[in-house]
Amino acid sequence: MPEMTKIGAVILTPDKTKILVVRKRGKETFIIPGGRPEGQETDHEALAREIREELSVGMHLNAQLGQYVEPAEFDDATLTMRVYDVDMVGEPVPDNEIVELRWVGADYEREGVKLGSTLTRHVIPALLARGDLR
Repeated sequence: MPEMTKIGAVILTPDKTKILVVRKRGKETFIIPGGRPEGQETDHEALAREIREELSVGMHLNAQLGQYVEPAEFDDATLTMRVYDVDMVGEPVPDNEIVELRWVGADYEREGVKLGSTLTRHVIPALLARGDLR
């Protein structure tokens, strides 16, 4: 199975009760914003570009939260996802392939929101364990 690397942004509300997730055109699963680095982009450069393209906002990169390996949600490949804590600069709006964004809390399942496996197996449990998501 081919391998791919993506960079993802964890964007929390100021009170740390919700995380921003996005849905791509033609998909029903929500994922964190981000994407693949292009050329020789650093993680920071790739994430800044993806956030600008997907949400029409700027960002401040804080710290890497983790690196997770999972089957890719939308491709037949193994995905290595490097996840960063990010603060947005501006008000996000869906752009390019992103058709919907929403803020979800730890009770996303009760709300009927389908999240990608990297979020459900790794990111949200790690945020909850650290107290970064309440």
